[in-house]
Amino acid sequence: MSGNEDRLKGKGEELKGRAEEFKGEMTGKPSDKLKGKLDQMKGKAQQAWGEMKENIEEKKEQKKRE
Repeated sequence: MSGNEDRLKGKGEELKGRAEEFKGEMTGKPSDKLKGKLDQMKGKAQQAWGEMKENIEEKKEQKKRE
């Protein structure tokens, strides 16, 4: 999976988490709210992973050109 794909999937996971958290707030279910927060953290971590992969690939390309 490319860095860009990881970033997009991570953003999707983060948005899913926001919706789940909102659902928990509206229904009064703490478990849904917590699951939403966890999904958001998971999404942010996946986005960071994707950014790191992209940075590594850029560095590799720069070294090849030198």
